[in-house]
Amino acid sequence: MHQPFPAPVYRFEYQQLLAAGALVDRAGRPVSGAPCPTCDWLVDTFTCPGSLPCPRCSVKADQRCIRPSGHAADRFHTGRVRAAEARDRAREEAGDSTLLAPWPEHPTPDERLLP
Repeated sequence: MHQPFPAPVYRFEYQQLLAAGALVDRAGRPVSGAPCPTCDWLVDTFTCPGSLPCPRCSVKADQRCIRPSGHAADRFHTGRVRAAEARDRAREEAGDSTLLAPWPEHPTPDERLLP
C-alpha cells in the first residue's frame, strides 16, 4: 500500500492532505489528522515526541519542553525527537499496519497533490 498522491514538497501541503483525510495507513485505512494537544500540529500515525517524557529537561509526557530559564521551548529537545523516531522504527520493524503508508516511488506526471 502506498499513498494515493506523490509526496508533498512543503509541510503545509502535507498538513492539507492530512486535514483532508486524503492520506492512508499501511492497511489502506484513511488517516484523519486531529489537532495534537502538545505540539499544535495535526496528528498523523507517527509518534509525537510530546507523547514521551523528555530525557533532557525531564518534563512528563504531554508537556512542552522547557528552557533552562523555565520558559516553554518552541521546539522539542533532540533526545525526545530521537526517542520518538526510535519508537516508530521499532513499530515499523514489528509490521505495525497503523503507520502512515509510504509515498509512491515514481509518481506519474498527471498525479496531483490534492484530490
